[in-house]
Amino acid sequence: MLKIINSFIFLMLVLVATTSCQKKTCADFKLGKFEANDSSISDIKITRTETEQIEVSEKRGFKDVYKILWANECEYHLVLKESNNPDKNLLNDLDTLKVSITAIEEDTYQFTAVLNGKAFMGDLKQTSIKTN
Repeated sequence: MLKIINSFIFLMLVLVATTSCQKKTCADFKLGKFEANDSSISDIKITRTETEQIEVSEKRGFKDVYKILWANECEYHLVLKESNNPDKNLLNDLDTLKVSITAIEEDTYQFTAVLNGKAFMGDLKQTSIKTN
């Protein structure tokens, strides 16, 4: 009887260990709320739905709205739809920012974004998987 109980406990420990160690994939970052780890832009809060990405900075007083198109599991395109950003010197309406997820570690992904041949790198931390 003791052998059966020990076997059961061992199986439960293995089950808990394997389910809690599942690594995230690109698909886990398609929806949710995100923040940048870079202190120069950490005030920007990002909300991503199936069709839009909205970036808001209360500190700087702007809101950017992008149409999001997923090219594949790890690459998406952001097309600027509207912005009231007074410092809008990077993107113009209908410009496309091509973003590739290059690495994933826990709740954070690293990315490379390309606009007009220039590459930008950064990382975003997922703070919530809910978008409402």
